[in-house]
Amino acid sequence: MSAGIVHFLFLGGFLFAAGALAMARQRGFAGALAGLPLMFGGAALDLVAGSRFATSVKDQLAGQEFAVVLAGLTLAAVAAGAALARPGPGTPEGRR
Repeated sequence: MSAGIVHFLFLGGFLFAAGALAMARQRGFAGALAGLPLMFGGAALDLVAGSRFATSVKDQLAGQEFAVVLAGLTLAAVAAGAALARPGPGTPEGRR
């Protein structure tokens, strides 16, 4: 038995839903930011699966290219969120 596109789409959808649930359940900004890579990973998996199994598309690497761009976007969003979540020196949490 080989894995078809439906298997990959369900796995990508599950990852996306798990990330959305993780973002919705967390109270703090830093905790909610942890679900973002799961959501982007699920979307990237769906893009790669779509480009892999598409037969009428001339450029079969288009989904993989979008997945790499999405991974870079995820890294930038997590880095920016981690910088925003860290307390600054003027706040009571940062004066330790």
